[in-house]
Amino acid sequence: MKITNFLEGDSAICESECGIINKSAPTALRTSNRHVAKKDHLAVIKEQKRKDRRVAVRKERKQRDILLTTKEDVFANPPEEITLEILGRLTIRSVMTCKCVLKSWRHLMEGDEFAMSYTPKPGLTFVHRDMEMGYTVRDEALKPLFRFGLPSDHRLSGVHWCAQIASANGLLSVWDPPPNTIFICNPMTREYVELPPLSKDKITSFFGFGVSRTSGQYKILCIDSHSCYVYTLGRGAGLWRAIAPPPAPALGIGQLYLGDAAFLNGNLHWLALDSEEDYFVCCFDLETELFTRISVPCDYIAERYGNRWVCILEGRLCLYVVLDWYHVIIWKMNNYGDDNSWIKEYSFDLLKKYLSMDVVEVLTNGDLLLAIAGSGTLDASHDRLFYINPKNTGAVVTYGSKQRHSSNIGVYTPSLISLVTMGFHNVQPLNFY
Repeated sequence: MKITNFLEGDSAICESECGIINKSAPTALRTSNRHVAKKDHLAVIKEQKRKDRRVAVRKERKQRDILLTTKEDVFANPPEEITLEILGRLTIRSVMTCKCVLKSWRHLMEGDEFAMSYTPKPGLTFVHRDMEMGYTVRDEALKPLFRFGLPSDHRLSGVHWCAQIASANGLLSVWDPPPNTIFICNPMTREYVELPPLSKDKITSFFGFGVSRTSGQYKILCIDSHSCYVYTLGRGAGLWRAIAPPPAPALGIGQLYLGDAAFLNGNLHWLALDSEEDYFVCCFDLETELFTRISVPCDYIAERYGNRWVCILEGRLCLYVVLDWYHVIIWKMNNYGDDNSWIKEYSFDLLKKYLSMDVVEVLTNGDLLLAIAGSGTLDASHDRLFYINPKNTGAVVTYGSKQRHSSNIGVYTPSLISLVTMGFHNVQPLNFY
């Protein structure tokens, strides 16, 4: 009997280990097996929970890494439309800096979409030619933005002749009287074109540069003592055309000053004399290519000596005179084209006499920015800029350091539109220093 019970017990244990419950096994043994199975089940559940927690942690960490990576990608490479919006709010100096940061930014800023939409923040940008025949573009603090060069005959250009610089819609025109060459350039895109010479036997005494109102064509007007010529830039252009001069004695072309015209509202403007020695503002419509005249103010003083010219201030046509080389009077036309809308805007005395002085711009605080030229009749190189409060002429402040220039100082609004995009031919790269 003992042997039989022992064998039966072994059989029950073996059956239990195999997962088979022997109903004939003793009660204590069956209870023990249940406890072992329960412990195993709890261990499995516990291990599964640990695995689930590890999976959840890994998943959370992966999602966090993805989120961080996405944020970094958005910051480093934001969508193109956001990048264009940010870059479009920058100053021209910052735009130039950003071109050197990322190739992708440079590619965007050199594209047509950004160039057509970018509008520089309000501020002054100047351009002038120094005594080494280099052209410098400066910001309103007179800090140089960049310096470039144009082909020039150094034997003829320089201290004895003043290069005339004019600006229209972001492009610069440079007229170098001897050897009588004209360049159109965009310093921001580092491009320029040289116009074909008008004629070897023509000596241009006056020129103007602007954009027609309707067609948007850039045109150059050149005038000598008896003739007028127009050059149309861009698509379908490339030749000088002689146009009919204004009929005498309505306009006295031979009495024009050596210099350049003021561009406003699709027209070129300059001060001239008629056959009766009366002053008037000559107006040339770049769209119709017709001449008209605008009367000077009724209180315009013409009998006394002085420097007199037409300029554009705060988007208005203005006429100024420096009587006896020190008394400044500036008239402003309130309604463009209305001869009766002239008003005397400024009248003040300079601290001393100047042979040649140009009114450059009106600053935001109401001060006038003036350019003082060097001595001599042909040498109009500007020695310095200074601003003056017309209500307190004793408060004269020099604007930047005194420098000798071989050109006028032009106010320039930068543009990123390429000359090639505008349809210009024979575009050449500018040399930057």
